[in-house]
Amino acid sequence: MKLTREYLSKLLPSFNKKSTSKSTKKPVASVPATATPVTKPQLNTVQSKPPEPTPHPVEMLDSIVKFLRRHLVCDDYQYTILALWIVNTWCFRSFPTAPYLHIRSAESHSAKTLCLKLLAALSDAPWLATGGHWRCIIENLTLKRNLQVDKNAPLPPKNTIMLDDCHHTFSPSERQRILSLLNSGSDASCNYIDGLARHCVFGPKAFAGNAALPRSLSSRCIPIVLRRKKPSDPIARFNPDAAASAASLARSLESWATANSAALAKVGNQANPRLPQGLNARQQDCAEPLLHIADRIGALWPDKARSAIVAAFKLADDSLSIELLADIRAIFFIKEDPSYISTHDLLEGLTGIEYRPWAAWNKGSGGARRLAGLLRPLGVAVRSLHKGTSNTFRGYLREMFLDPWERYLPPIPADWSETRATMRKEAEAAAKSASQ
Repeated sequence: MKLTREYLSKLLPSFNKKSTSKSTKKPVASVPATATPVTKPQLNTVQSKPPEPTPHPVEMLDSIVKFLRRHLVCDDYQYTILALWIVNTWCFRSFPTAPYLHIRSAESHSAKTLCLKLLAALSDAPWLATGGHWRCIIENLTLKRNLQVDKNAPLPPKNTIMLDDCHHTFSPSERQRILSLLNSGSDASCNYIDGLARHCVFGPKAFAGNAALPRSLSSRCIPIVLRRKKPSDPIARFNPDAAASAASLARSLESWATANSAALAKVGNQANPRLPQGLNARQQDCAEPLLHIADRIGALWPDKARSAIVAAFKLADDSLSIELLADIRAIFFIKEDPSYISTHDLLEGLTGIEYRPWAAWNKGSGGARRLAGLLRPLGVAVRSLHKGTSNTFRGYLREMFLDPWERYLPPIPADWSETRATMRKEAEAAAKSASQ
């Protein structure tokens, strides 16, 4: 089982974890507002400041990462994702899809709320709400004016939507009106229909909370996992001085986005030629805008972005059936890909994997029923198998797994055979050493 754990830790990154059309629409459908009269400037009036020069893109992104690193603790590649997502908030209309972020942590007090505040300080037209009821959020995002004093004043834009304490907003059910609204906002061509009204909430969004998101919303998110800081970590508080630094970075972002929006729009509707393999359709929608931005920035950022995307989506929450499917493929691999495996042997392998839900299953009929129930929706059914003329047992044919493995799991690495051969040699050497 030590060999099994060693292999699974290499093959399954989450093993050690405990259990297209271009759109120019506004991010939300707006009620027409009375135009504000424009007066001609007087000769002695102070003229507006000239636009700031376009910053060097690599220096700008490096400054954003440095700013985030000063206040948050997470893996290096996640700073890359956060920085590119911030840039995307200033130019998201150049792309047909918008990436979402799911900010979470293993324990509380890991700066999830602070992360949203930092993103709001750097993003374009942020709208941050904390623990709001779903009805209030829908009313705000669909521009209800019942609370606005001046009905004719233009409403502030809500380009970048951030929801904190989402465990107070969402229920586990997929049948929620707010999910329909938020899910529609990941695609520029989609609208949320409320009676006879159409609402567009297209744009980047970020969610944080102490519970899992509903699956339809989680599938549109890039996972960001924060860690609680250690006493020795040089983490600074987000004070007014830091806010001033963020404002300066935001002006640089606005200037860069203005200068590069036309170039990004040209490639926005094109498939990225270097899209990482193994991403599903939702993950590709999240990744492409960020990769186009990284390609535009250049230097080391294109490669950093692709590596970060691959690493981030290894943290994605799979369904229990998909997680089980991956573990079964690993067990077949370790057993030299036999043509079949008995239910008893399969349960023995599954229950020996730590930090998995099936580690607590029994190896009898109860575990067998739960195993069959998770595999049935994937088209895999238990069979009565024969060994010899009289020995009959229940089990699974390997050929039944081939189709769901190809459909739902990342491609098999090309070096699997070499990996297995290396593991076999190491195991033989360890056994020989132990016998001496």
